[in-house]
Amino acid sequence: MEIFLTLFVNLIPLYALIALGWCAGRFFDVDRKSLGALGIYIFMPIMAFGFLAQLDFKPEYIGLPVLIWALFSGLTLIWYAVAKKIYPDKRANLLAMCATAGNTGYFGLPVAIMLFPPDMIGLYIFILMGGTIYEATVYYYVAARGKFTVQQSLIKLAKFPTLYAVAAGLAYNFSGFELHPLFETYWGYIKGAYVVVGMMIIGVALSRVKGLVISPRFISLSFLGKFVVFPVVMLAVIYIDVAVFGFYDTQIHKMLFLMAIVPIAANIAVFAVEMDLNPEKAASTILLSTVFALFSIPVMLMLFDWLMAVSP
Repeated sequence: MEIFLTLFVNLIPLYALIALGWCAGRFFDVDRKSLGALGIYIFMPIMAFGFLAQLDFKPEYIGLPVLIWALFSGLTLIWYAVAKKIYPDKRANLLAMCATAGNTGYFGLPVAIMLFPPDMIGLYIFILMGGTIYEATVYYYVAARGKFTVQQSLIKLAKFPTLYAVAAGLAYNFSGFELHPLFETYWGYIKGAYVVVGMMIIGVALSRVKGLVISPRFISLSFLGKFVVFPVVMLAVIYIDVAVFGFYDTQIHKMLFLMAIVPIAANIAVFAVEMDLNPEKAASTILLSTVFALFSIPVMLMLFDWLMAVSP
Protein backbone atom coordinates (compact mmCIF):
# COMPACT_ATOMS: atom_id res chain seq x y z
CA MET A 1 0.00 0.00 0.00
CA GLU A 2 2.89 2.36 0.80
CA ILE A 3 4.37 1.84 -2.68
CA PHE A 4 0.96 2.38 -4.27
CA LEU A 5 0.43 5.63 -2.37
CA THR A 6 3.92 6.88 -3.30
CA LEU A 7 3.32 6.26 -7.00
CA PHE A 8 -0.23 7.62 -6.79
CA VAL A 9 0.88 10.85 -5.10
CA ASN A 10 3.69 11.33 -7.64
CA LEU A 11 1.19 11.05 -10.48
CA ILE A 12 -1.21 13.64 -9.06
CA PRO A 13 0.85 16.70 -10.19
CA LEU A 14 0.72 15.39 -13.77
CA TYR A 15 -3.06 15.24 -13.56
CA ALA A 16 -3.09 18.75 -12.10
CA LEU A 17 -1.31 19.90 -15.28
CA ILE A 18 -3.94 18.11 -17.38
CA ALA A 19 -6.62 19.99 -15.40
CA LEU A 20 -4.82 23.30 -16.05
CA GLY A 21 -4.74 22.46 -19.74
CA TRP A 22 -8.48 21.75 -19.67
CA CYS A 23 -9.11 25.15 -18.04
CA ALA A 24 -6.84 26.88 -20.55
CA GLY A 25 -8.68 25.29 -23.46
CA ARG A 26 -12.18 25.75 -22.11
CA PHE A 27 -11.96 29.27 -20.65
CA PHE A 28 -9.05 30.94 -22.48
CA ASP A 29 -9.41 29.31 -25.89
CA VAL A 30 -5.83 28.00 -25.85
CA ASP A 31 -5.15 26.14 -29.08
CA ARG A 32 -3.94 22.55 -28.89
CA LYS A 33 -2.25 22.90 -32.28
CA SER A 34 -0.03 25.74 -31.05
CA LEU A 35 0.90 23.89 -27.87
CA GLY A 36 1.54 20.76 -29.90
CA ALA A 37 3.85 22.65 -32.24
CA LEU A 38 5.89 23.87 -29.26
CA GLY A 39 6.13 20.38 -27.83
CA ILE A 40 6.81 18.48 -31.06
CA TYR A 41 8.96 20.89 -33.04
CA ILE A 42 10.88 22.77 -30.34
CA PHE A 43 10.93 21.20 -26.87
CA MET A 44 11.02 17.50 -27.79
CA PRO A 45 13.94 17.68 -30.29
CA ILE A 46 16.12 19.71 -27.91
CA MET A 47 15.30 17.40 -25.03
CA ALA A 48 15.92 14.29 -27.15
CA PHE A 49 19.30 15.60 -28.31
CA GLY A 50 20.43 16.25 -24.72
CA PHE A 51 19.36 12.84 -23.43
CA LEU A 52 20.80 10.90 -26.37
CA ALA A 53 24.06 12.85 -26.25
CA GLN A 54 24.57 11.56 -22.68
CA LEU A 55 23.21 8.03 -23.13
CA ASP A 56 25.56 5.12 -22.48
CA PHE A 57 24.57 3.50 -25.77
CA LYS A 58 24.89 -0.27 -26.21
CA PRO A 59 24.47 -2.29 -29.45
CA GLU A 60 21.59 -4.33 -28.04
CA TYR A 61 19.50 -1.16 -27.76
CA ILE A 62 19.04 -1.18 -31.56
CA GLY A 63 16.33 -3.84 -31.33
CA LEU A 64 14.13 -1.96 -28.86
CA PRO A 65 12.44 0.52 -31.28
CA VAL A 66 11.89 -2.39 -33.69
CA LEU A 67 10.23 -4.37 -30.91
CA ILE A 68 7.91 -1.48 -30.02
CA TRP A 69 6.98 -0.92 -33.68
CA ALA A 70 6.23 -4.62 -34.13
CA LEU A 71 4.11 -4.89 -30.98
CA PHE A 72 2.07 -1.74 -31.66
CA SER A 73 1.60 -2.59 -35.33
CA GLY A 74 0.76 -6.26 -34.81
CA LEU A 75 -1.76 -5.63 -32.05
CA THR A 76 -3.39 -2.76 -33.97
CA LEU A 77 -3.89 -4.90 -37.07
CA ILE A 78 -5.23 -7.81 -34.98
CA TRP A 79 -7.67 -5.54 -33.19
CA TYR A 80 -8.69 -3.99 -36.52
CA ALA A 81 -9.57 -7.44 -37.85
CA VAL A 82 -11.52 -8.24 -34.68
CA ALA A 83 -13.25 -4.85 -34.59
CA LYS A 84 -14.54 -5.22 -38.16
CA LYS A 85 -16.44 -8.30 -37.03
CA ILE A 86 -18.05 -6.32 -34.19
CA TYR A 87 -18.71 -2.96 -35.84
CA PRO A 88 -19.72 -2.58 -39.50
CA ASP A 89 -18.74 1.09 -39.67
CA LYS A 90 -15.90 3.48 -38.71
CA ARG A 91 -16.14 2.44 -35.08
CA ALA A 92 -13.98 -0.52 -36.06
CA ASN A 93 -11.13 1.82 -37.02
CA LEU A 94 -11.54 3.80 -33.82
CA LEU A 95 -11.62 0.69 -31.64
CA ALA A 96 -8.43 -0.67 -33.20
CA MET A 97 -6.67 2.58 -32.33
CA CYS A 98 -8.09 2.96 -28.81
CA ALA A 99 -7.32 -0.66 -27.90
CA THR A 100 -3.62 -0.38 -28.75
CA ALA A 101 -2.22 3.16 -29.23
CA GLY A 102 -0.89 4.54 -25.94
CA ASN A 103 0.06 8.02 -24.83
CA THR A 104 3.74 7.04 -24.58
CA GLY A 105 4.96 10.58 -25.33
CA TYR A 106 3.02 13.36 -23.61
CA PHE A 107 1.98 11.11 -20.71
CA GLY A 108 4.57 8.33 -20.72
CA LEU A 109 7.68 10.51 -20.91
CA PRO A 110 6.88 12.60 -17.79
CA VAL A 111 6.14 9.36 -15.91
CA ALA A 112 9.44 7.89 -17.17
CA ILE A 113 11.29 11.00 -15.96
CA MET A 114 9.67 10.43 -12.58
CA LEU A 115 10.51 6.70 -12.43
CA PHE A 116 13.94 6.34 -14.02
CA PRO A 117 17.35 7.95 -13.47
CA PRO A 118 18.30 10.75 -15.92
CA ASP A 119 20.83 8.58 -17.75
CA MET A 120 18.00 6.20 -18.74
CA ILE A 121 15.59 8.75 -20.21
CA GLY A 122 17.58 8.99 -23.44
CA LEU A 123 16.92 5.29 -23.95
CA TYR A 124 13.19 5.81 -23.41
CA ILE A 125 13.18 8.50 -26.11
CA PHE A 126 15.19 6.23 -28.41
CA ILE A 127 12.63 3.45 -27.92
CA LEU A 128 9.84 5.97 -28.65
CA MET A 129 11.14 6.18 -32.21
CA GLY A 130 9.54 2.79 -32.80
CA GLY A 131 6.21 4.29 -31.77
CA THR A 132 6.78 7.27 -34.06
CA ILE A 133 7.34 5.02 -37.05
CA TYR A 134 4.24 3.04 -36.06
CA GLU A 135 2.19 6.25 -36.03
CA ALA A 136 3.46 7.17 -39.50
CA THR A 137 2.59 3.77 -40.96
CA VAL A 138 0.07 1.35 -39.46
CA TYR A 139 -1.58 3.93 -37.20
CA TYR A 140 -2.20 6.36 -40.08
CA TYR A 141 -3.42 3.48 -42.25
CA VAL A 142 -6.02 2.32 -39.74
CA ALA A 143 -7.08 5.88 -38.90
CA ALA A 144 -7.78 6.72 -42.53
CA ARG A 145 -8.61 3.23 -43.82
CA GLY A 146 -5.76 3.36 -46.27
CA LYS A 147 -6.22 6.99 -47.24
CA PHE A 148 -2.51 7.67 -46.70
CA THR A 149 -0.17 5.98 -49.17
CA VAL A 150 3.20 4.60 -48.16
CA GLN A 151 4.83 7.65 -49.75
CA GLN A 152 2.63 10.07 -47.79
CA SER A 153 3.39 8.21 -44.56
CA LEU A 154 7.12 8.41 -45.22
CA ILE A 155 6.85 12.13 -45.95
CA LYS A 156 5.02 12.64 -42.64
CA LEU A 157 7.72 10.65 -40.88
CA ALA A 158 10.47 12.67 -42.56
CA LYS A 159 8.95 15.88 -41.17
CA PHE A 160 9.21 14.64 -37.58
CA PRO A 161 12.13 16.64 -36.12
CA THR A 162 12.82 14.35 -33.18
CA LEU A 163 14.14 11.69 -35.58
CA TYR A 164 16.91 14.09 -36.62
CA ALA A 165 17.49 15.14 -33.02
CA VAL A 166 17.96 11.49 -32.03
CA ALA A 167 20.44 10.98 -34.89
CA ALA A 168 22.30 14.18 -33.97
CA GLY A 169 22.35 13.24 -30.28
CA LEU A 170 23.77 9.79 -31.01
CA ALA A 171 26.37 11.28 -33.39
CA TYR A 172 27.42 13.74 -30.69
CA ASN A 173 27.48 10.89 -28.19
CA PHE A 174 29.79 8.79 -30.35
CA SER A 175 32.05 11.78 -31.01
CA GLY A 176 33.12 11.76 -27.38
CA PHE A 177 32.47 15.47 -26.82
CA GLU A 178 30.97 16.73 -23.57
CA LEU A 179 27.90 18.94 -23.50
CA HIS A 180 28.62 22.57 -22.68
CA PRO A 181 27.43 23.56 -19.16
CA LEU A 182 25.40 26.44 -20.65
CA PHE A 183 23.50 23.98 -22.85
CA GLU A 184 22.83 21.74 -19.86
CA THR A 185 21.41 24.69 -17.93
CA TYR A 186 18.87 25.65 -20.59
CA TRP A 187 18.27 22.03 -21.48
CA GLY A 188 17.02 21.59 -17.93
CA TYR A 189 14.53 24.40 -18.51
CA ILE A 190 13.38 22.72 -21.72
CA LYS A 191 12.76 19.42 -19.92
CA GLY A 192 10.48 21.14 -17.43
CA ALA A 193 8.69 23.04 -20.19
CA TYR A 194 8.04 19.84 -22.13
CA VAL A 195 6.47 18.12 -19.13
CA VAL A 196 4.20 21.11 -18.45
CA VAL A 197 3.21 21.68 -22.08
CA GLY A 198 2.90 17.97 -22.86
CA MET A 199 0.47 17.29 -20.04
CA MET A 200 -1.49 20.48 -20.71
CA ILE A 201 -1.96 19.40 -24.34
CA ILE A 202 -3.96 16.41 -23.07
CA GLY A 203 -6.19 18.74 -21.07
CA VAL A 204 -6.66 21.17 -23.97
CA ALA A 205 -7.64 18.29 -26.26
CA LEU A 206 -10.16 17.00 -23.72
CA SER A 207 -11.58 20.51 -23.22
CA ARG A 208 -12.99 20.33 -26.74
CA VAL A 209 -15.34 17.52 -25.73
CA LYS A 210 -18.86 18.91 -25.93
CA GLY A 211 -20.37 16.03 -24.02
CA LEU A 212 -19.48 12.56 -22.83
CA VAL A 213 -20.61 9.67 -25.00
CA ILE A 214 -20.59 6.57 -22.81
CA SER A 215 -20.75 3.38 -24.83
CA PRO A 216 -20.22 0.47 -22.38
CA ARG A 217 -19.32 -2.11 -25.03
CA PHE A 218 -16.91 0.18 -26.90
CA ILE A 219 -15.22 1.36 -23.70
CA SER A 220 -14.98 -2.19 -22.34
CA LEU A 221 -13.33 -3.45 -25.54
CA SER A 222 -10.95 -0.48 -25.63
CA PHE A 223 -9.95 -1.01 -22.00
CA LEU A 224 -9.61 -4.76 -22.57
CA GLY A 225 -7.10 -4.13 -25.35
CA LYS A 226 -5.22 -1.26 -23.74
CA PHE A 227 -5.11 -2.28 -20.08
CA VAL A 228 -5.27 -6.09 -20.27
CA VAL A 229 -4.18 -7.55 -23.61
CA PHE A 230 -1.28 -5.19 -24.32
CA PRO A 231 0.26 -5.47 -20.80
CA VAL A 232 -0.09 -9.26 -20.90
CA VAL A 233 1.58 -9.45 -24.31
CA MET A 234 4.37 -7.16 -23.13
CA LEU A 235 4.87 -9.27 -20.00
CA ALA A 236 5.13 -12.36 -22.21
CA VAL A 237 7.79 -10.67 -24.34
CA ILE A 238 9.69 -9.59 -21.22
CA TYR A 239 9.49 -13.09 -19.73
CA ILE A 240 10.89 -14.59 -22.93
CA ASP A 241 13.83 -12.22 -22.73
CA VAL A 242 14.37 -13.03 -19.03
CA ALA A 243 14.11 -16.80 -19.52
CA VAL A 244 15.78 -17.25 -22.91
CA PHE A 245 17.76 -14.31 -24.28
CA GLY A 246 18.78 -12.13 -21.36
CA PHE A 247 19.37 -9.10 -23.58
CA TYR A 248 18.00 -6.45 -21.23
CA ASP A 249 17.95 -5.69 -17.51
CA THR A 250 14.97 -5.06 -15.23
CA GLN A 251 15.08 -1.28 -15.73
CA ILE A 252 14.63 -1.66 -19.50
CA HIS A 253 11.92 -4.26 -18.99
CA LYS A 254 10.09 -1.83 -16.72
CA MET A 255 10.46 0.89 -19.34
CA LEU A 256 8.89 -1.36 -21.97
CA PHE A 257 6.10 -2.30 -19.58
CA LEU A 258 5.38 1.36 -18.89
CA MET A 259 4.79 1.88 -22.62
CA ALA A 260 2.14 -0.85 -22.48
CA ILE A 261 0.18 0.54 -19.51
CA VAL A 262 -0.10 4.26 -20.28
CA PRO A 263 -3.61 5.55 -21.14
CA ILE A 264 -5.06 5.73 -24.63
CA ALA A 265 -3.23 8.16 -26.93
CA ALA A 266 -4.67 11.68 -26.70
CA ASN A 267 -4.01 12.47 -30.36
CA ILE A 268 -6.62 9.88 -31.34
CA ALA A 269 -9.14 12.62 -30.56
CA VAL A 270 -7.56 14.80 -33.25
CA PHE A 271 -7.62 12.03 -35.85
CA ALA A 272 -11.20 11.20 -34.93
CA VAL A 273 -12.24 14.77 -35.82
CA GLU A 274 -10.23 14.83 -39.05
CA MET A 275 -11.44 11.41 -40.22
CA ASP A 276 -14.98 11.66 -38.79
CA LEU A 277 -14.42 8.65 -36.53
CA ASN A 278 -17.02 9.35 -33.84
CA PRO A 279 -14.97 12.16 -32.25
CA GLU A 280 -17.17 12.51 -29.15
CA LYS A 281 -16.89 8.81 -28.42
CA ALA A 282 -13.14 8.94 -28.99
CA ALA A 283 -12.63 11.88 -26.62
CA SER A 284 -14.85 10.34 -23.96
CA THR A 285 -12.95 7.04 -24.09
CA ILE A 286 -9.60 8.85 -23.89
CA LEU A 287 -10.79 10.89 -20.91
CA LEU A 288 -11.98 7.80 -19.01
CA SER A 289 -8.75 5.92 -19.76
CA THR A 290 -6.66 8.84 -18.54
CA VAL A 291 -8.59 8.95 -15.25
CA PHE A 292 -8.40 5.17 -14.95
CA ALA A 293 -4.62 5.24 -15.46
CA LEU A 294 -4.15 7.30 -12.30
CA PHE A 295 -5.08 4.16 -10.35
CA SER A 296 -4.03 1.43 -12.79
CA ILE A 297 -0.44 2.56 -13.36
CA PRO A 298 0.64 2.27 -9.68
CA VAL A 299 -1.09 -1.13 -9.43
CA MET A 300 0.47 -2.42 -12.66
CA LEU A 301 3.94 -1.21 -11.70
CA MET A 302 3.62 -2.91 -8.31
CA LEU A 303 2.51 -6.09 -10.10
CA PHE A 304 5.50 -5.83 -12.44
CA ASP A 305 7.95 -5.45 -9.53
CA TRP A 306 6.39 -8.48 -7.80
CA LEU A 307 6.55 -10.62 -10.97
CA MET A 308 10.18 -9.69 -11.56
CA ALA A 309 10.99 -10.54 -7.95
CA VAL A 310 9.46 -14.04 -8.11
CA SER A 311 10.55 -14.90 -11.67
CA PRO A 312 13.35 -17.48 -11.90
